[in-house]
Amino acid sequence: MPDAALDKRSHASTVRWADAKRCAGYAVYDPVGLKIGSAEEVFVNRDGEPVYVRVNIDLLFSRTVLIPVQFVETDEEKETIILK
Repeated sequence: MPDAALDKRSHASTVRWADAKRCAGYAVYDPVGLKIGSAEEVFVNRDGEPVYVRVNIDLLFSRTVLIPVQFVETDEEKETIILK
């Protein structure tokens, strides 16, 4: 996809993994808009491609889970990650 086409997409897009470290601390929301936790880290494969986001779930008990990146979108303006 040409760079010009990428720039025309909305701000809610798949995570820009070159800036993966910026995603740490982003609030994580479920598909209906309820906050479920915060992003801690992005794991990448040998090629530098993102694979998982580690999320600290802050519900009744605190725990961390790994979420495959194909199931998330980011909103960089709001510093949020939304589960699809």
